Amino acid sequence: MLHYSCDICKRPIVAGSDLRHVVKIEVFPAVEDQPCGCPGGGVNQHDSDHLEEMQDLLERLDDAELADIEDDTRSLRFDLCDACRQRFVKNPLGVKGGKQLDFSNN
Repeated sequence: MLHYSCDICKRPIVAGSDLRHVVKIEVFPAVEDQPCGCPGGGVNQHDSDHLEEMQDLLERLDDAELADIEDDTRSLRFDLCDACRQRFVKNPLGVKGGKQLDFSNN
């Protein structure tokens, strides 16, 4: 039988009585040829050949750059209890809530 615990508070999550939430995060380098971050760079998906675009990108990159991209790519998975999921959804990056003042350097 599998036993789960919350990756934030470390509290055991009992299967069948507690809600368990899975958070998946992917971190990867952005491709600068796609200004809006969407496939095709804002062009209708049916208007472009994605395989051809990927082939062009791979041809432009040398082996060292490809290795760097692979090293920079991460897939993370976390199990959260319901209380920690609620806090995570409100502030997924864990940014402190206080106002930050921007003072000049004089």
